[in-house]
Amino acid sequence: MRSVSRWSGAVAGSAALVSAGIVSGEQALVAAAAIPLGFVLFGALSGTTPAERAVRVERTVRPEAPMPGERVEVTLRVTNATEQSLPDVRIVDGVPDPLQVIDGSPRAGFALRPGETETVAYSVTARRGEYAFDPPTVRTRNASATRYDSASVRVAGIARLTCEVGVDDVPLHEQTTGFTGQLPTDTGGPGVEFYATREYRSGDPPSRIDWRHLAKSGSLTTIDYRRQQAARIVVVLDARSECDIAPVAGAPSGVDLGVYAAARLVGTLANADHQVGVAAVEDGGSTPDIAWVDPSSGPELRARAERLFSEVIETPGAERSVADGSGVTRTARGAGSDALAELRKRLSGDTQILFVSPFVDDYPADVTRTLSAHGHAVTVVSPGVTTDDSPGKRIATLERDVRLASIRDTGVPVIDWHPNAPLATALADALEGMQ
Repeated sequence: MRSVSRWSGAVAGSAALVSAGIVSGEQALVAAAAIPLGFVLFGALSGTTPAERAVRVERTVRPEAPMPGERVEVTLRVTNATEQSLPDVRIVDGVPDPLQVIDGSPRAGFALRPGETETVAYSVTARRGEYAFDPPTVRTRNASATRYDSASVRVAGIARLTCEVGVDDVPLHEQTTGFTGQLPTDTGGPGVEFYATREYRSGDPPSRIDWRHLAKSGSLTTIDYRRQQAARIVVVLDARSECDIAPVAGAPSGVDLGVYAAARLVGTLANADHQVGVAAVEDGGSTPDIAWVDPSSGPELRARAERLFSEVIETPGAERSVADGSGVTRTARGAGSDALAELRKRLSGDTQILFVSPFVDDYPADVTRTLSAHGHAVTVVSPGVTTDDSPGKRIATLERDVRLASIRDTGVPVIDWHPNAPLATALADALEGMQ
């Protein structure tokens, strides 16, 4: 509890009036001294309840699992937990630094009667990741404003905002490895789903002989099932500074959305037992560099991929290390080869490419054509960061549409993802179109 000396002048005034009244013998001056003394007495008797015990605070967040770029409504309910009125309550919510307030304010001030509740509402823009709210800071003051108390107050309800949404399925080409996986093929062999029957061949396992057909006709036939194999896929993320633009202030940039999409793709593909690698095209010297995670599966892949994505989001390209022992490797600055040449060296012939880029310039179109020309099955996932609310932005939107159309014309599937729609929906639509 802190005190503020607001009535020192009143004390001095009272003393002067009393002194003047005694010297002059005027009783009116002595009586007038009672007026400022009344204010002093009021301030001395006015108390305030410590902030931590004065109010209860509950926080709600809607939606609790938003998409990147989605508007999130945050509401605080502040209730007077005492049996006396609180004439001056001020509160500031602990908004995570990476989240920008786009509407309303996390600050408010009001008076509360016993048991009364006031609401504080504001909106933020969701970004990929998990963000912890700090406890709100509350300040209470007494009616005379001579005493106040400030404290961080425990809050009930939501303490974290998580922006992670899973992707149910990823459209892939029928370009597979020799390993068993969950990608159906148009060839027969061991598997689960019935594919066809054929004449028995010496060496066929007894478990695949059609015994019912043998009992009816006396001839041996073998059942082939639809083979399911694993694909080798590299998710390539365009993380150059050219992509680090947002449609409006506070919204996720092309890099933020790209990291979100790439992380969801990696997780989904790893769950399907595919061999998954990750590459991030970053700013280098005169040409882009590449960060690389070797194709693999399991927890190690997830940990390495998440580390790469975190560094892309949190660390400027010029400050990232070349190699740090984490499974993430980078080409050295000034190595004399650009990212595309370096990427091609690392790709085997049966590797599929999922290329994530907002296509804000011509570079990703060149990358797509080059990889496709070298025999790799490429699918483009392009988060949209352009708008049409000004002539310049409309031109940028048109140029992006032209680039994506030119890629489609070469036979490369393009998933044009607008962040106001779920990524899972965009991928499901693309998968349906490929079947």
